[in-house]
Amino acid sequence: MTYKLTIILKLSGSTQQPTIIQLQHITQSLSFLYNCKKIKKAIAFACEGLDVSPLELESKFDETLYDGVSTKAIQDNLILHAKNLASPLQDEWLLVSGRLATMNRWNETRAYEKQFLEYFKQQVADGVWSNKNFSVYTDEDIEIIGEMIVKERDLQHTIASVETAESKYLNKNECIQHIFIGNAMLYASVESKKDRLSYVKEFYEELSKLNFSLASPQLMNLRKGLNNASCFIIAPNDNIDSIYNNFKNTAFISKSGGGLGFYAGYIRARGSMLMGENGASGGVVPMIKVFNDTLVYVNQAGKRKGAGTVALPIWHNDILDFLDIQTEVGDARSKSFDIQPQVCFYDLFFKMKEENKKQTWLTFCPHEVKEVLGIVMPEVYNEDFISAYKQVEQAYKDGKLKVVTEHVINDLWIKYCQVFFERGRPYATFIDEINRANPNKHDGVILCANLCVESYSNTKPDVYAHTCSLASLVVGRIPVEELSAKSALLTRLLNNGMAITTAPIKESNAHMEAYRTIGIGIQGLADILAREWKTYDNLKFLTEISERIQYGFVSESINMAKQYTPYPKFNGSRWDEGDIFDEYIENSVCEDLDWNYLKQQAKDWGMYNSQGTSPAPNTSTSLFMMASAGVMPHYAPYFYEDNKNGKTPVSAMYAKENPIFYANSISYFNQSELTKAVGAIQKFVDTGISAEYVLDRNSKNIVAKDISDIVEKAWKNKNKAVYYLRTVKQGESLVKTDDACLACGG
Repeated sequence: MTYKLTIILKLSGSTQQPTIIQLQHITQSLSFLYNCKKIKKAIAFACEGLDVSPLELESKFDETLYDGVSTKAIQDNLILHAKNLASPLQDEWLLVSGRLATMNRWNETRAYEKQFLEYFKQQVADGVWSNKNFSVYTDEDIEIIGEMIVKERDLQHTIASVETAESKYLNKNECIQHIFIGNAMLYASVESKKDRLSYVKEFYEELSKLNFSLASPQLMNLRKGLNNASCFIIAPNDNIDSIYNNFKNTAFISKSGGGLGFYAGYIRARGSMLMGENGASGGVVPMIKVFNDTLVYVNQAGKRKGAGTVALPIWHNDILDFLDIQTEVGDARSKSFDIQPQVCFYDLFFKMKEENKKQTWLTFCPHEVKEVLGIVMPEVYNEDFISAYKQVEQAYKDGKLKVVTEHVINDLWIKYCQVFFERGRPYATFIDEINRANPNKHDGVILCANLCVESYSNTKPDVYAHTCSLASLVVGRIPVEELSAKSALLTRLLNNGMAITTAPIKESNAHMEAYRTIGIGIQGLADILAREWKTYDNLKFLTEISERIQYGFVSESINMAKQYTPYPKFNGSRWDEGDIFDEYIENSVCEDLDWNYLKQQAKDWGMYNSQGTSPAPNTSTSLFMMASAGVMPHYAPYFYEDNKNGKTPVSAMYAKENPIFYANSISYFNQSELTKAVGAIQKFVDTGISAEYVLDRNSKNIVAKDISDIVEKAWKNKNKAVYYLRTVKQGESLVKTDDACLACGG
């Protein structure tokens, strides 16, 4: 006989109208009671140990229950309501929501229900974990490694962190701890057999406790055996073979997930001689358009847009066309809206502008200068550039150079500032400062900066493509006195990662072999300032953070040189000559760090790496790590991240402990004064720093001098670059910046 039963469902604490469910079979009622129990159990589990009331979430639940309702459907409804309960004053609901999403992942994958050895073999068999270096581990090793995994650490991730992992980093059947243990195994795979498992443990602990933040290519690609380097710079020579070979290189680098710098300074200017015909060259703009479209077409397997910057020196005769490459002025077919333009400035430009802003600045064609004067303009800097520029001036006066334009120097500067204000780009790189500090200026030149302006080294057309692997210390979670030790371990991790990466092009492989460039970054500088109750005005403290990180890098690089060999270009470098250590000794603020000792050790044993520190913007990975991004002030203490699941709330690391600090977001600061903070950090950063700036019209009226001051003071304060400028219009709010560089977000 069939009975009809009506159940009135009302969760405890609810103020809503009860849900009425009619059942056709009385025997089904027990399953619905079980669903209620499952809901309450899930909520209690997600709220455990947090300063939230489970009853508050229970009261919001409104999913209509039916026999056979999936756990995921219930969880999705709970996740949504937990998100909506979150606020700046109740941000622990973000952890509740993240835990519920994690429980979904656990249920879908069932990955933790298997012994790790069984799980590992299945991932390998399915081709998900296809890196050949997994093969160094025996079954016994893998069983031991399985005991290292702390499943519960998945529960420390907020909803924004979990959603970022699911959309970008997690592969089939993976949970978050599998990313960390899989990568730890690979980083340790190059160690000796006797040390291998201990390094797996060390690497896993730092990764799973969120002290180390890996760049996106490592999180996405390493377990698959693909490229895990983050940053590349290529430079085509002024001939058709080199140009089109570098378009192909662009495609391969973009396919592999790398962020790309493209230096166009060798290319002849528009109107130059071509194939014996005067005025035949189309210049750099048509070439840049092809580069732009290649990045659009090769979109990193659909996971991320291709990303690249194109750099042109301020002396190039196509500079005005280049400045208009993303404006509404001119032929729409010549525009390249998908790249990030970059202008390389020289000290001489700023000094001439300061002396007399009405005087003439010449722009010219590098091909013609090479043909007439024998000078390769992209490869000279500082005093050599001044000498070369004077020779160009004289040759122009003598009528030997034809493809030259005279500019009132201040007019050219105003044009740059106008575009910078309107578009937030071109980036400004200070090429003389970059090359003065270059540890390897004995062996070449740095031509420009990478996509996020923090990573660069010697680049040579068709020979060396700058290649660097990035990861950051999440400094807000690390005691100040432990920064050197953590930096040393991260140095080893990055070096091991570079040893097993698959270089996307031969020029990249040649660079890695010659220079072994890595980049340790600083993720969440704002968080450590908040934790220590400091501000961006505490310049000595900022220097201390970077000094301790650099000391750890240099120490471990020397140790690895002892264990293996110095990088091949070490002899004659600033590390070898010792002058870079003399600068560190002069600038040191840490009495417990012995730079003299490291100077002697480097002389005796060498350095494993040519360069080792380069704080990146970390915009994408900071969501996964639940930290502020990069070294600049935070954008907001509480904001909403747009993703496929809608708007997800994100809260600052120490918002409850130090709300006063986070109340002052980046637009609160005098932006040109922030260049002093960047300069204080730069003293112990051997490459560059991603530093973006914000001008908020809601806070003050913006005038032209504000734009000019940011770039000029950055130059004067020995910054190496200005990343980009964001202008907030009146009536608009300041929210998180777009991901300009997911590769470095490293």
